[in-house]
Amino acid sequence: ASTLLKGLGYKVLSTGNADNYDYAQMVIKVKAEKKEFLTQLKLDLGTQYKIESATSDLTGSTADAVVIVGKE
Repeated sequence: ASTLLKGLGYKVLSTGNADNYDYAQMVIKVKAEKKEFLTQLKLDLGTQYKIESATSDLTGSTADAVVIVGKE
């Protein structure tokens, strides 16, 4: 997912493990003030991944968006 996003011009700040391994599909979270980017992220990532949920309720992060890749 990181390579895909970088190839599309997104700035990827970091990669790592999710807080748990219960994610079946991709989860996208963006900050409320950046919610206009949510649709584009869903379109860009939806070409390669099944998206379980996409919300604009991200808090407690220095990033504008967090993408969690699930098992699928």
